[in-house]
Amino acid sequence: MRVLRHRGFAAFFTAAAISNGGSWMQTVAVPALLFDLTHQATWLGYSSIATLIPAVILTPYAGVLCDRVSRRKILVVTQVVQMAAAFTMWILFQGGDLTPWRILGLGFLSGVAAGFQSSAWQSFIPLLVPPEDMLDAVKLNSMQFTLARAIGPGFAGIVVATWGTGAAILVNTVTYPLVIAVLLLSNPRQNSIASRRESVIDSLIGGGRFVWRNRPIRLAIGIAFISAVAGQSLQHVSAAISSRVYDRPSTDNAGLLAVLGIGALGASALHALGGHRLRRSQFTMLGLWLYVISAGLIPLTSIYAVGLLAYFVAGFGHLTMAIALNTLIQGRTPDEMRGRTMSYYLFGILLGIPVGAFLLGRMADVWSMQTALWADVGMVLAMVAWLKLTGALALFDDDNTSGG
Repeated sequence: MRVLRHRGFAAFFTAAAISNGGSWMQTVAVPALLFDLTHQATWLGYSSIATLIPAVILTPYAGVLCDRVSRRKILVVTQVVQMAAAFTMWILFQGGDLTPWRILGLGFLSGVAAGFQSSAWQSFIPLLVPPEDMLDAVKLNSMQFTLARAIGPGFAGIVVATWGTGAAILVNTVTYPLVIAVLLLSNPRQNSIASRRESVIDSLIGGGRFVWRNRPIRLAIGIAFISAVAGQSLQHVSAAISSRVYDRPSTDNAGLLAVLGIGALGASALHALGGHRLRRSQFTMLGLWLYVISAGLIPLTSIYAVGLLAYFVAGFGHLTMAIALNTLIQGRTPDEMRGRTMSYYLFGILLGIPVGAFLLGRMADVWSMQTALWADVGMVLAMVAWLKLTGALALFDDDNTSGG
């Protein structure tokens, strides 16, 4: 693709894919360790809350910060903090001192960094390419996360089986310096700087007013929240699903998350080969239906292969929707509002995932994982029915651009 001819973007794309692959290795290993330590799915929900709620709280402020200061500096600092958290977890694990509460504490620290990082990351990407290549860069950034999601869990399964959980955490730790080095050597365009004369609260209100008045963006954020509650949360309870639905070791969540990434890679191919033929509304509805199919397949049987298929479908649905929503929002937002607008979008996702993971985990402990998953299906079906009845998704196609 033409966008990869820009050396700064190509270097960041490569480093980020490797580092995010390491993050996914830890995402596979640590929940499995936590479930084995506690034998309760609710703890997986607590872990999601500890990691993501700080990000939820801080993301709106981070959006204001991204519009006022260098986005690159924010990314360097947050990468250093996350590297320190991962290294500390590895040291504690090696010494036999990694307890459930310490896992939650380090997850909280990493979540604080993520709260500042997420908006900066999304709004930094357009600065690495000329404006005419922005949407292609945004699309490839989504695919980069997908590539990491496909590679990381697969390697995690191999590494954990061969060298243990500590090795997966260590690999994650040593990938951070690569991204930090690329950031320090990059030469992005200067982002538009919003006025500092208005207070942070006024800036937040201004960003919220922009989002609220832009109905397609408002709708996209709502859909992102529901899909995070009922779709993306499945990855955070995969260790419990592996154990309780399929009677497998909790570490077999590596296989589920690996095919999740492979499914997302399949969606990447769909966008690359035929994305121009479908509208954003069609991609979004396809993603929602795939979430329904995925969550509905898991409780039908105790056959692990069906679970692999279900997670493949979930991965396909996730990226299909993510590209449609992300390109819609980025394409409709001026650069001086980009940090704040993306922060509201990420707020919906980062709030939805821990809410969904906690509800799934709690319902699984009180009733059964199968019951929790059927409730998940019902939530997405309700969203699909509302969108069909109102015809609201037609707003995504008003600019006559494709989902790709």
